Amino acid sequence: MADELIPREIYEVPAAIRATLAETRVAARRAAEAIRARPSRRIYFIGNGTSYYSSLAATYLARSLAAPEDALVLARPAGDFRYFTPALSPYDVIVGISASGEFRDVLAVFERHRGQCLLVGITHVPGSSLARLADVTLLSGGGPSRVPVMTKTYASTLTAAYLLLLEFYGAPDPYVAELAVAADQCTEAITQADRLLPELVPLVAPFEHAFYFGAGSGYAAALEGALKMKEMALLHAEGSETWEMASGPATMVGIHTLCVALYTGGPGDAATVDGAQHARRWGARVVEIGPRPAPVDLHLPAAALGHDAFAPLLLVSVEALLAYRVARARGLTPDTPTWRDRYSSQGMTHIIGAPE
Repeated sequence: MADELIPREIYEVPAAIRATLAETRVAARRAAEAIRARPSRRIYFIGNGTSYYSSLAATYLARSLAAPEDALVLARPAGDFRYFTPALSPYDVIVGISASGEFRDVLAVFERHRGQCLLVGITHVPGSSLARLADVTLLSGGGPSRVPVMTKTYASTLTAAYLLLLEFYGAPDPYVAELAVAADQCTEAITQADRLLPELVPLVAPFEHAFYFGAGSGYAAALEGALKMKEMALLHAEGSETWEMASGPATMVGIHTLCVALYTGGPGDAATVDGAQHARRWGARVVEIGPRPAPVDLHLPAAALGHDAFAPLLLVSVEALLAYRVARARGLTPDTPTWRDRYSSQGMTHIIGAPE
């Protein structure tokens, strides 16, 4: 384990959450005050890949806190927002998430709209291009990432996004306290997964197709989990919202597929259980991550939090460790992935280790 960088960073996730809570709340409060001063009509969270999935996760917190008269909070892929930009007003806000602070589409959006509407950057890198262009910057904590498949920075930038929304809506202190609880529960979930995976991985590593699904913030975690499995284990993986799983993916689920059901402790879990039970009856192996509402097949525990919008902090850490262990069982070395040149050839030079 000593030379395995990705598991080491996964174990650093709880500390990164705590560091972000301690170091970023003042900046989040300042950004929230700037947003409220407009008054804002729409708040767009934009990012690519992991950053888009954390943007989507953040919107579930906004749904739970917003009053009818509050600004609408939306998540959009950065490239889509760049080329198909909605009509913006000075009262709109763009929140760009990029762990490196160098993702080209986020930067292009900020360059185009600088001075026209409020720009808030969430990044892991002080002095980055995003920090330079933003009107207000939230720096996530926990130290730099050393690997190309990042889980620690996902958790810390998502925590920063949560803090921004909690401050914007004036959420009571128990919400922030619940984020600290999430860090503690994240440690427990990772520890238990590490203990259970040696028996579980041989059962699921041979599959070439995986379908992840969850409801609410579990859907955002499903997208991120599928990405982690693709990047680390190099197998086909899709993330679906629980009710969408019942249509397209259901046509392919069978004895040759792995399904990963994600539970948040929220109102959509019953439907996710139903989907998991169907998948098992159709012959798939099912890994359930989260509190277990009903035993279906294989289980990796992650506690239910008081606010189910925060569930991705726990779920994604366990998903990342699962993907890493499956990759190693398949003879791969995710610390040095073969696809790095494919990312950099497309201009995605923000990926760790890619040439600048």
